[in-house]
Amino acid sequence: MEIIKVKEYKEPYESLYKLNIGLSLDEYETEDAMRIILNEKDESKRISLLTMLLNGIMVKGATVNEVSGLLKASLGMDNMLDVNKPKIDLPNNNKLVGVASSGKKGIKTINITTTACFVAAACGANIAKACSHSTSSKTGSSDFLDICKIDVDLPFNKKVEILKKYHISFFSIEETTPKFAKVYGGVFYAPHAMSFALAGLSFPVQIDSLAYGLSHPNVKLSAEVLKKFGIKNSLTYSSTYDGTHFLDELLPIGCVNFARIKDGHVERVISADIQDALQLSHDFELSDINEKQSEKENIITSLKILHGDGTKSQVTTICVNAAIFLLLADKVESLEQGYKIAKEVMNTGQVWNLFLDVVELYGGNRNYLEDLVKNKKYKVNF
Repeated sequence: MEIIKVKEYKEPYESLYKLNIGLSLDEYETEDAMRIILNEKDESKRISLLTMLLNGIMVKGATVNEVSGLLKASLGMDNMLDVNKPKIDLPNNNKLVGVASSGKKGIKTINITTTACFVAAACGANIAKACSHSTSSKTGSSDFLDICKIDVDLPFNKKVEILKKYHISFFSIEETTPKFAKVYGGVFYAPHAMSFALAGLSFPVQIDSLAYGLSHPNVKLSAEVLKKFGIKNSLTYSSTYDGTHFLDELLPIGCVNFARIKDGHVERVISADIQDALQLSHDFELSDINEKQSEKENIITSLKILHGDGTKSQVTTICVNAAIFLLLADKVESLEQGYKIAKEVMNTGQVWNLFLDVVELYGGNRNYLEDLVKNKKYKVNF
């Protein structure tokens, strides 16, 4: 019987073909395909191929090797995998917790994670917050900071000074990976294959622990990828109120998923009813944290929470998320303890005062934010 030799497709078409018939890719062919696509000069062709590759992997079911190959090609554009990241020495050997999220969540909300970071900082946790502009929501973390007049482009040494004094500082993902951001940003509106780890690996500084919010149920895959890239301590988490729509934050209702890396080992994967686990009230109103009608209303809602004027459902949501950062910072021994401490601090005014102090050091205006939160007439640039 004569064997007919079939000419192989060149990358990235070979990888796309394999995905189309349900085959998985190895790490090297995924990396090659991704690198070729990212270097495609024709923008419309690049976006088309990028969409086919990332969504094709998701539809088939992503593997650790595939996600790793994608990330090596993407982060390699800015040499993020080879750079020696600076280590920030904090007083009393305190830990630096990196906070990052996948974005593209199943329901759109007010700014939960950024708000929770200020609460955790007021409780003494040291936070390095990764920020990016929103693609699918009204206000991403960078949009929130921009509107609050927080200039994330401050010199690095100034950010370190603020971190040591007020326990929080901000790092732009677009600034950290500019070459990649130029060919990638603003395209995807739902989680894709790189969402499992991309933002969590984009810090320009060494972190001791990583809090990674994921808008997808497969938190174990995320943890395995992060471990492969050298993350030794982390908590990947997601939540859902209906089993379909997943958020990269914790809702105080429904099911939460956790995957913990401790000392370089994927230790635990847990799914639980959060109301039972943390003994939370069952009178939660989802509409209180839903995205508002405008950017202005979205931001003012978060500011009111920081000011101490949030609804019960809003405060509960923020404190549950702040508890994650306190746990990873070794400030508490459990999420339940972290939640209780966060709620206590929210009632003291410390969070709002810290927020205003940080804003001022980042070049913002205290009076501008005081007027916003009090609904006074003020020239607001939205």
